[in-house]
Amino acid sequence: MSGLWSAIAFLTRLPVPATDVRLDAAVPWFPLVGLLLGGILALADTALRLGAVSPFVASALLVTLLLVLTGALHADGLIDTCDAVFGHATPERRLEIMRDPRTGAFGVVGLVCVVVLKVAGVEALPTATRAATLVLAPTLGRWAIVVLACVFPYGRPSGLGQPLKQGATPRALVLASLLPVAVCIAVWPSGPLLGVLALAIALGAGRWLMSMLPGLTGDCYGAACEVVETVTWLAAAPLARAFG
Repeated sequence: MSGLWSAIAFLTRLPVPATDVRLDAAVPWFPLVGLLLGGILALADTALRLGAVSPFVASALLVTLLLVLTGALHADGLIDTCDAVFGHATPERRLEIMRDPRTGAFGVVGLVCVVVLKVAGVEALPTATRAATLVLAPTLGRWAIVVLACVFPYGRPSGLGQPLKQGATPRALVLASLLPVAVCIAVWPSGPLLGVLALAIALGAGRWLMSMLPGLTGDCYGAACEVVETVTWLAAAPLARAFG
């Protein structure tokens, strides 16, 4: 179980038994951590609705809760990635910008846009599939990390994401894909479409980032996770109306 505990310890702020974090062993467990986070969101949403909290406030609280549960890990990656890729710089300089602890205007704007879009997407979720879609988006987001780490080269000789990249083997990707596929099927009929969309967004984002960087980094993985979550929640309502 060390891989699971490592995944939870790395991706969340949830308490786990004391263990040495081994990202190479944690990779296949990433979607399960997303499922756990989504389950917490679904339970919190039920409690908020029983408490007669307005839909907009409930949606904002759920997005905030996810940030708290993850320690804003992926949000930080989104900020660093936006600062690096939306400015004019060489690929090598962009990697340096990602390591700069200061936050620039591009990062702030990027995070604000994602948070606002997430709140709008969660508020619009259909009642019939709301709980399931709250679970699905974090699951697909962490699956996207595994996809990018497996498919695209790593951009640094070392770094926080290096052991993650080493653990993202084809076998790990297959194992990590079992749960997202099952959850997508459970959210029928829109779930499989959301899964395909998440994969397309992840691969498209990876190719776009590779056009500006020598390789992807841990920040890129976090940014992709945030984008996939956002797109999943935004697309859920239109797909449910079209195919429900």
